[in-house]
Amino acid sequence: MKAHVHMKARGPTRVNPQQVTFELKQKVVLALNKLADRDTYQIGVDELEKTAECLTPDRIAPFLLCIVDTDSEQKCAIRKECIKLMGTLASFHEGLVGPHLGKMVASIVKRLKDPDSVVRDACVETVGILASKLGNCRGRTDGVFVVLVKPLFEALGEQNRQVQSGSALCLARIIDNTHDPPVSTLQKMLTRTTKLLKNPHFMAKPAVIELNRSIIQSKKSKALQLSAQVGGAPTQNILSGAIAGIQEALKNSDWTTRKAAAVALGDIASTGGSFLGSFRTSSIRSLESCRFDKVKPVREAVLQALQSWRSLPGTDTPEPSEAGSSMKDMVWIQTFGKLKACTDKCDV
Repeated sequence: MKAHVHMKARGPTRVNPQQVTFELKQKVVLALNKLADRDTYQIGVDELEKTAECLTPDRIAPFLLCIVDTDSEQKCAIRKECIKLMGTLASFHEGLVGPHLGKMVASIVKRLKDPDSVVRDACVETVGILASKLGNCRGRTDGVFVVLVKPLFEALGEQNRQVQSGSALCLARIIDNTHDPPVSTLQKMLTRTTKLLKNPHFMAKPAVIELNRSIIQSKKSKALQLSAQVGGAPTQNILSGAIAGIQEALKNSDWTTRKAAAVALGDIASTGGSFLGSFRTSSIRSLESCRFDKVKPVREAVLQALQSWRSLPGTDTPEPSEAGSSMKDMVWIQTFGKLKACTDKCDV
């Protein structure tokens, strides 16, 4: 007679949260180490992106802990990818990373001091992703916008050129990627940044010009423009001061500042808002004053901006001198060939 052995059924195996967290951290660290070697760099990037995509809600925080506190002694590639991973995380889990947004922004602000420009560029790219993924959900716009903007705006006051420039460019990217930023915040920002542009001790004027351009062109600033048109004197003063500040920057001794001012004026004119008519004559006059700048990139940016402003209807009729200079510009353009855009616009 055969004996029958009864096996006791096993229950479901308990998962130890600490063990899971430890294994996740080990996996992330191993992938990060691959970034330091050119031969294994792409493998590391792919592994990290796949790990980020497959995270469960309880593993978001442990994953973030592995990437927000990168050491400055680590390889540039690791520092860069850790910043970019925050954007990747927001792309895959936008509904889950909101509570961690403050920690991510603090890490990005810290990395604006990084000596490598590729890391600082990654900061600008990442805040744009955070703004587009987290800041455009109904009912959350204002809160997310403030969390993103506040620490970066405070960083503008640091006496460090890289931090000033990086924070201004980050702010511009956030505004460009936020569909409905709060109007009152934009007004306060524009008032402050216009003063910074006039401050002789502020070191990142090209970047703050780009920030002012972004605020003036932002979708929500249409409300500012409308307010100015219907008699809102404070708003009109803010816009006038901001555009006048950019016009004044065309006289700056630093050619990168002059170029940034010309590019910004051209971009502003390209929006074609009716509120721009009152700035047409002054903008053309300011651009004309440096049409023959000794630096070629400045000349090209000025000529492109002039074409944009001249195509706008003004509040008064164009002066005869403007028509004459327009013919000279056409000759100039034919001489130097097709003009190229002097700035990269970000998709909103």
